[in-house]
Amino acid sequence: MSRFKRNFLKFISYLQIGYSYVCLRFTPWHKQRLARQFKDLNVDRLHVGCGDVVLPGWFNLTYEKGEYGRIKKVDGCWWLNYNVNDGLPIPDRSIQFLAGSHFIEHLDLNEGLRFFKEVFRVMKKGGGLRVSCPDMEIYAHHYVRRNKDFFENPLIHKACMFHNARTYGEIFAAKAYDSSGAHRWFYDFESLKHVLEASGFHQVKKCARLEGEMPDRERIELPEREIETLYVEAVKP
Repeated sequence: MSRFKRNFLKFISYLQIGYSYVCLRFTPWHKQRLARQFKDLNVDRLHVGCGDVVLPGWFNLTYEKGEYGRIKKVDGCWWLNYNVNDGLPIPDRSIQFLAGSHFIEHLDLNEGLRFFKEVFRVMKKGGGLRVSCPDMEIYAHHYVRRNKDFFENPLIHKACMFHNARTYGEIFAAKAYDSSGAHRWFYDFESLKHVLEASGFHQVKKCARLEGEMPDRERIELPEREIETLYVEAVKP
């Protein structure tokens, strides 16, 4: 992409953000309006941190530069750009399934706990949750064993945004601050299980990439991330 095109797209995104402020889309009033709109969609599957993976039959939620707080169709799928740290603009007990792949590490520990409490609020009784993230235990296991095959794997380097990281310690530490510093926390199963249970969930279990009860997990969980990823499912009692 040329420098001119990058600058032009950045300019457009700033205009869209400004327009969103003018439309009061960052206000609690607008959050309530979005919740009323969501209720009319007749969707009970929530895909958080969707990025470019937009799923039909799901309400796809992401947070990026650009127009904020407007529910719209993207490739025929419902989509919303929204900051989950402001809460979920969804009515109580509306969601049967929630999935988030490589999303929760972008919230710090306190933000993650608040997020999962919000998730608990919006989920139906018996609803299922699935999240995945970089696994601190996997990195630690290979670090203490000085595992060359792991740290020199092209997929590990591809997943690391710090391209100057070369030593095993640099690559390990980079994962905690990855995506240009957008990573805010580094989970292992024990810590993620604790946060989920503290939020009210039970039956918290560790899964393989394609194992579990979540619909569309083969589309949500990208195979190239499997080498570094923790997969966890839980249920709202």
